[in-house]
Amino acid sequence: RRRFWLRISAVAASVTLLFSISNYISFHEGYKKLNSQMVEMVNPMGMRSSVVLSDGTKVILNAGTTLSYPTAFVSGQREVKVNGEAFFEVSHDKEHPFIVSTSKYQVKAVGTSFNIYDYQDSPQFEAALLNGKVEVTTNAKKSSVVILTPNQRAALCQGVLKVKPIENANNYLWRKGILYFNEPLLEVFDKLQEYYDIEFQIRNSSLTRKSPYCTGKFRAKDGLEHIIRVLKETNHFDYQIDYESKKIIIL
Repeated sequence: RRRFWLRISAVAASVTLLFSISNYISFHEGYKKLNSQMVEMVNPMGMRSSVVLSDGTKVILNAGTTLSYPTAFVSGQREVKVNGEAFFEVSHDKEHPFIVSTSKYQVKAVGTSFNIYDYQDSPQFEAALLNGKVEVTTNAKKSSVVILTPNQRAALCQGVLKVKPIENANNYLWRKGILYFNEPLLEVFDKLQEYYDIEFQIRNSSLTRKSPYCTGKFRAKDGLEHIIRVLKETNHFDYQIDYESKKIIIL
């Protein structure tokens, strides 16, 4: 009789333990979901910043970029939202795809490195893949999927998403704090205007008639005025900076 009651007690203790463990897991999963909140990270103009997400994914933000992400990934997939330009080094997790949503497309990855360019107020879009594999899906009702392999990019051309090779990986050096230019000078000014949030006024008629071609790399931390001084020496123009009205006049 004593053995019988000992067995009953052992079974009851096992059931109680299992029930307690189940409640503990349920409570902490529920607590985790309740405490998983969305965070919005706004990166100012003229700067870059980075963040490591809860799954170990590293995200580097370019100037004027906003990233929205949860403090913890608790659903079957990992999803963030981007407005601007960002470089992702996605932590590998085959069971939980990583999805980047922009105003125009969704980019789906498992473990990979890629660059996203999609400012909400710009008609341009580009997803460039350096490592791994990604799927790019349109946000339209009739969605279509484009699959990228390493050294390919999906770019929006006249309203159509086209797959092209990455002609120059230097274009993505911004993530390391390097600004790379390989275009006419007036387009360089446009990029600097966008990056540093300052207006360029071109009053040099020779530059507007024929814009010289520029190729070069600059460290972003050296500042805008350093870049302008170097461009001045190689392209023969003068300039004035009005810091109050945030204007650079090219003479």
